[in-house]
Amino acid sequence: MSRFRKPMFGAFVGATTAGGWLIMDLMLPDPEGDYFLFSLMAIVNAAVGWNVVKMLNKKPETKEATSEKWQTESN
Repeated sequence: MSRFRKPMFGAFVGATTAGGWLIMDLMLPDPEGDYFLFSLMAIVNAAVGWNVVKMLNKKPETKEATSEKWQTESN
């Protein structure tokens, strides 16, 4: 992705997510809907955070590691 597409994509995803939560908040009944919505938001944020941490902890494979893996599998 280009340098200017990433921030625009992030802003779009953030705006649509916030808009989705707002629409759900307006559609649900007031006291019970808030409890449901806040619980759902907590679960979604935990899942997103979990996946971000998993993605950041992945180590990219180098060319040497890839060639070593092919050599050990072929033997």
